Amino acid sequence: MNKILIVYASFGEGHKRAAYALADSVESSCKDLLDFTHPVIKKIYSLSYRLVTQYLSSLWRITFFVAKGNFFSFLINNVHKVIFFPLFKYLNETRPKIVVFTHFFPSSLISIVKDKLNIKMVSVVTDLRVHPLWVDKSVDHYFVALSITKNDLIKLGIDENKIISGYVPLREGFTKTYSIEKMRDKFSLGVKPSILFVSTLRGRVPFFKSSIEKFIKEFNVFVIYGKNKKLKRYLEKNSSAALRAFLFYEEIWELVFLSAVIITKPGGLTIFEGIYNRKPFIFTHYIPGQEKENMDLLIKHGIARFVRTESELIEAIKYFGKKSDDIRDNYPIKIEDIRLPFKELIQELSNA
Repeated sequence: MNKILIVYASFGEGHKRAAYALADSVESSCKDLLDFTHPVIKKIYSLSYRLVTQYLSSLWRITFFVAKGNFFSFLINNVHKVIFFPLFKYLNETRPKIVVFTHFFPSSLISIVKDKLNIKMVSVVTDLRVHPLWVDKSVDHYFVALSITKNDLIKLGIDENKIISGYVPLREGFTKTYSIEKMRDKFSLGVKPSILFVSTLRGRVPFFKSSIEKFIKEFNVFVIYGKNKKLKRYLEKNSSAALRAFLFYEEIWELVFLSAVIITKPGGLTIFEGIYNRKPFIFTHYIPGQEKENMDLLIKHGIARFVRTESELIEAIKYFGKKSDDIRDNYPIKIEDIRLPFKELIQELSNA
């Protein structure tokens, strides 16, 4: 298994979490594509992504749709050949037999040396819908979450036989079973249903401060506040027996297990983890493009709502709080942990 390389691109945490979940399952090395460029360029890429997605959403929306064009892809790929030249040096030195990626970014670069180095390429799509940038005819195998994700790839010209659907990368904690009584005891919680607020890395939890008093009497509340220092100070001043707040919580699968609904943004890995646990979602914001398409699909299936105001948030929390058992028992989407089929594919490619 030592000839396997897993590559992600650190635009957000989801792609990284997926990569390390895969790496743990096959004991392989894991690399950030942005480490194969000059530190200044890495900083520019990371900062530009954060600024545009947070403050210039209209520009990001335009970029997302323009990026579907062949000319844009051709131009970007040629620029990246120069910017990420150290990646080619690394591949020549280490000679991996299989390269797996959890972001579309690396595929066009690795395809340049695929034949020369005899590399097998595996793409793990970390969204529910497929942007054309995920498509590369050099990829040998795709893992996707749903049949609709598979159909997206087929419509974009990918051979159906290359696509394995129904599987997603999950951290091991999500695949285990837990006792609700023991979990409640761990957090010293009563029998009220729980809800989970998950901020982005930048710490956005819209409407929370203005609405918490309206639902904390009915629910236990978990909050992951991230880098939101103002929210942290607010939570410290307004403690409650029903409130548990964290800067970050490593074993987040425990909070997901206990919660009747997850309030967050529609990033791919967060969605995968919630779907696997049969949870409904409330989305308070999203990045235009892939996250919007993720959100629309879940809303269509009746397991998510997008809220724009405090009153809509409160109404959605109460609705999903009452419907959580029914939703769990009749959940319309099924996904499974990728671990076993991924290991089987890697073994097959390693022996080829």
